[in-house]
Amino acid sequence: MAFTVTHQLGRPPTFPELQELARQFDVQIDGNELAGGFCHPDPEQPKVKGNYTFEPNGDLRGDFTSHVMGKLTGTFVFMTGKAETTITEKPFLLPEAVLKSKLSEALKEFCAKFTTGTDPGK
Repeated sequence: MAFTVTHQLGRPPTFPELQELARQFDVQIDGNELAGGFCHPDPEQPKVKGNYTFEPNGDLRGDFTSHVMGKLTGTFVFMTGKAETTITEKPFLLPEAVLKSKLSEALKEFCAKFTTGTDPGK
């Protein structure tokens, strides 16, 4: 059963900001300011991997797959005004309420970094 978590976002991150966040969390990006892939911690045995695309208007969209407590898959979109993550598959033993709560906390923390008044690239 798919579900979506949404949070208010001032603006989507720029590619340099995405690169900086990736470095902070040991995520490897293989791509550029238009599109690419990512993985953590390494391409041979990733705990998380996915793809991203920057749209011409600056929106950031992508998908991911995680193998931490079982398979977790989903999509994300970060656009001016809204950040949204949709979980399309989750481990059977992971309660949906727990996952929603953790995801909501993480999304809120992420969105706080990209308020409308912040200067991109800083």
